[in-house]
Amino acid sequence: MNLETLTPALLKQMPMESLPSLAMEIRQFLIENISKTGGHIGASLGTVELALALHYVFESPDTPILWDTGHNALAHRIITGRADQFPTLNSFKGMLRFLDRNDSPHDVLSASHAGTALSTATGLATAMRFTGTQHSVIAIVGDGTLGEGMTWEGLDYIAGTDLPILIVVNDNGYSIPKTVGGIVEMLTPRSATSHVSTGDFFRALGLKYHGPIYGHDVKVLIEILHIISQGRPHPMVLHVKTEKGHGLPYAKNHIYRFHFSMPFDPATGAGASPTIVGRTYATVAAETLAEILAHDSAVVVLTPGTPYASGLESLLAQYPDRVLDVGMKEAHAVSMAAGLAQGGQKPVVCIQSTFLQRAYDQVLHDVCFLNLPVTFLVVRSGFAGFDGPTHHGLWDIPVLRSFPNMQLHYAMDTQDLRDTLTQRLAHPEGPLALLMPYEPVPDPEPVIETRLDGAGLRGGHRDGTILCLGNTLVTAQSVRGLLREHGWEYGLMVIGQLKPFDQFTRLRDIALTHAEPLRCVTLEEGMLSGGFGSLIAEQCAEHSLSLDLLRCGVDTFVPAGSKEECAVWAGLAPHQIVQQILRRWPSLAPGDSPMSVTFGQYSSVVGLQDPGERLRRRYGGR
Repeated sequence: MNLETLTPALLKQMPMESLPSLAMEIRQFLIENISKTGGHIGASLGTVELALALHYVFESPDTPILWDTGHNALAHRIITGRADQFPTLNSFKGMLRFLDRNDSPHDVLSASHAGTALSTATGLATAMRFTGTQHSVIAIVGDGTLGEGMTWEGLDYIAGTDLPILIVVNDNGYSIPKTVGGIVEMLTPRSATSHVSTGDFFRALGLKYHGPIYGHDVKVLIEILHIISQGRPHPMVLHVKTEKGHGLPYAKNHIYRFHFSMPFDPATGAGASPTIVGRTYATVAAETLAEILAHDSAVVVLTPGTPYASGLESLLAQYPDRVLDVGMKEAHAVSMAAGLAQGGQKPVVCIQSTFLQRAYDQVLHDVCFLNLPVTFLVVRSGFAGFDGPTHHGLWDIPVLRSFPNMQLHYAMDTQDLRDTLTQRLAHPEGPLALLMPYEPVPDPEPVIETRLDGAGLRGGHRDGTILCLGNTLVTAQSVRGLLREHGWEYGLMVIGQLKPFDQFTRLRDIALTHAEPLRCVTLEEGMLSGGFGSLIAEQCAEHSLSLDLLRCGVDTFVPAGSKEECAVWAGLAPHQIVQQILRRWPSLAPGDSPMSVTFGQYSSVVGLQDPGERLRRRYGGR
């Protein structure tokens, strides 16, 4: 059939006998499209029949269906009338990788972090009871989310209620890599003669249990869902066994079962990659860790379910006792690191900025409060690609620098990353977070002329100074070049060490050479409130130094997109920053003629036209 015309209403009119062939058609559609655009394909290939059965039996959106995390819900999107959007996946303002409640009434949960479905379902079911709505709420958990602490909190609460919540456990044995921990044993007992079953566990909580059911027989799924839907609504569990990457032959031998991939050859799987291709700061950090692990037996590396993001695959195999994937359990990873530190080890937590948000409590209370020597290697700080607005690393600096005892460093370049990590693990004292950007390392890397105390200096500061971090260095150099073309000489300082901040004396010395307050521009891919620019303003206030300060950063949620697209959206492309400088200091304007500047595919006339503003007018936002 034409999948672009498929809707839940049309699905319900189809004879059940035609659904297996429809499942095959949807699976082939997913492979053909995701191989071109890239995307989260593995888990969604495993839930095609489940999505068909749920929509065949229940009335969405009257019966809310919550897909935990959402990277397993591509078939759900096709069924709910969005097949025509798939070519836009992984493009700016295109279809998001995760579900978004603003995209469709069928997407109840704006899911991009795992483990939220059961607690949200509890709130929805309670609200529906208040309003007299007679529908159940369905929450699909699995793909590692069953191990999340928040899932267990929700499960515990639901078991003590009579709320009409159907918990569908999508059991495929994987989170991103294979699921680790005792839950695997609960779902699939080691011995066929085991006296404890999965059903025993859920029944002991007071939940009615059905399963395990083979998840790729759509007729069986529909039959059991019909039985469930006709009974008295109350909390229950449906345990469904699915295969991650089902229908993709080469997924069977893939380390992540094609959880996510950049574009690949659909016939052979060639070209598949779970992250951006090329040399990244994460791979440089992993290379440095390999060198350190070879001679320092006290170093222990932890990652919460995302080893690919930190380049740890080979180290996991080489050091299985000292490089540990603890599963999608971010809070646990941080507190485990605290225990390792108290036991005399040198723990390193390799984590993405967006997922470190989930463990701020543990970083503050279990690490910083005790002043323990835990090292956090935080990747994807700044604009972080196409996963969604909440995946950008825009909050790490404002939050982490507010924690007592926390040392905070942003890698200026790969050499600075290597030096900082090596020196740190030789003699770790107190907590330290080392932040790294997402994009590939520039080739060649920008030259930083000096590295004293974690700061690089360049050029004269006659007309002002630009202060930046490593992930905005290329932008800062472009801004400086544009200003220089028109006779303005701005110096450039790239800062590495943010806390403690040791570079203030250098900035003060530059400022004191000016009779008028020094014009100073700060650039950051992060929140303005409490961020890098705020740090400079605070230091000036603390030391009674007058700077004419312009802070350029982010004060909104930024859509998924490339670094360049996100920069334009946020007003942080070089030509837009020059516009801000001219608006702030109009006396710098070059006579009566507008200045034309170009950055990438965007071209504008300063003061007359702004492509970022055109995008914002078209799509909303800042």
